[in-house]
Amino acid sequence: MRVLFSFIPGISHLFPLVPLAWAFRAAGHEVLVAFGEHTEIAARTGLHIVDVAPGYDGMAVLEKALEDNPKLAEEWWASTLTDDPTPWAVFFAALNRPLVAGTMDLVDRWRPDLVVYEQSATVGLMAAARCGVPAVQRNLGIVRTGGLHEAVARCLPDLCDTYGIDSVRQPAVTVEHLPPSMLPQEPEGWFMREIPFNGGAILGERLPAPADGPRIAITMGSVRPGGFYGYYGIEQLTRLVGEAGKVNAEFLLALGDVDLAPLGELPPNVRPIGWTPLDALLRTCTAVVHHGGPGTTMTAIEAGIPQLLALDPLDQGNETTGPAVAKRGIGIVTTQEEVDASMLERLLTDQDLRIATREVRAEVAELPSPADVVPRLIALTTG
Repeated sequence: MRVLFSFIPGISHLFPLVPLAWAFRAAGHEVLVAFGEHTEIAARTGLHIVDVAPGYDGMAVLEKALEDNPKLAEEWWASTLTDDPTPWAVFFAALNRPLVAGTMDLVDRWRPDLVVYEQSATVGLMAAARCGVPAVQRNLGIVRTGGLHEAVARCLPDLCDTYGIDSVRQPAVTVEHLPPSMLPQEPEGWFMREIPFNGGAILGERLPAPADGPRIAITMGSVRPGGFYGYYGIEQLTRLVGEAGKVNAEFLLALGDVDLAPLGELPPNVRPIGWTPLDALLRTCTAVVHHGGPGTTMTAIEAGIPQLLALDPLDQGNETTGPAVAKRGIGIVTTQEEVDASMLERLLTDQDLRIATREVRAEVAELPSPADVVPRLIALTTG
């Protein structure tokens, strides 16, 4: 059977679905990944990648969408995605538009039997409609889908007309990202065990030895100097790094290979380690501080360590994870401007955080694995 995976170009969108894609491959099925922009990184997963949008520049697409829609730009900073992302349809349509032509050409040539797509990739539903096959949605974090895909399709009438797509149907199945105890609302579909995937690496000295004392990892996803519209620039970590210097613990900056010069001289107990697969790193740590990404949240749970979310109020996507982490009691939620040494101390000493994390880790371990879910998804094509 042929299975097409469809994504908005973003490594944080791709990586959570790699174990499911490999579960299909291990079961003997053909898999293609329709992707863009970060195709070389995607190819290192061992999956076959098709660049459906050569030259795609996600940041440029985002900035153009906000410039062309001043009202959307105002609402961007004032609302969250959690309950209903439909008002953001223009934004998601802009992200999907460059992917449509290449994806439609791919499905016309390859004729998949099933399309699996991540929650923001309406193009995946359009591809399934184009070739008349079932679609499976994988959610991202706690965001509910609502009428997002129908609204996005209404923003792309020219493409829907060109490719004969009268309407986008609901997916045959939706697979949740977070476990039941972390969802604030009713689930939209099935649950599946999260298997953290952060890419492969030759670890060597990049993987720290087990710590003699407390160790906290600091990661902020794809940090870019200057960020996007000013958020997640490396400079915004200055306060966090300074507060870390006041705590009796080792801090590892897992920020990739970005230039750390804007942080100035680092405290003696803070050191950079370059890029290291996060799942391997966190198993050597006592706790983690991060940006609120659902993938990082689930990786920390799998490692069995508490987490502190140092959120940027401008990052509406990752901000949605905070309430779930706080309510379930597995971490501390604050902002980059408010984080202080006392919070970092609590992250190390609060046993309630560790107990709750162990509970959720056990809950996740009991969920069906990707290998368990694949036969159920295959059955959708024969029902």
